[in-house]
Amino acid sequence: MKTLGEFIIENQKAFQYSSGELSRIINSIRLAAKVVNYKVNKAGLVDIIGAAGKKNFKVKTEKS
Repeated sequence: MKTLGEFIIENQKAFQYSSGELSRIINSIRLAAKVVNYKVNKAGLVDIIGAAGKKNFKVKTEKS
């Protein structure tokens, strides 16, 4: 299995006129997603997603 970074580098070489700008944007998004995932897991926010029929912090009923 290839990582996203490996896939981008390999496929970028197939395009003669690519500047690498799209690859840099995708890599930036990939890094941002990793950071968000880490922060959410570290903060323990995974188990506080509202369930259908429960009330959220603004006392509104969640829709199912």
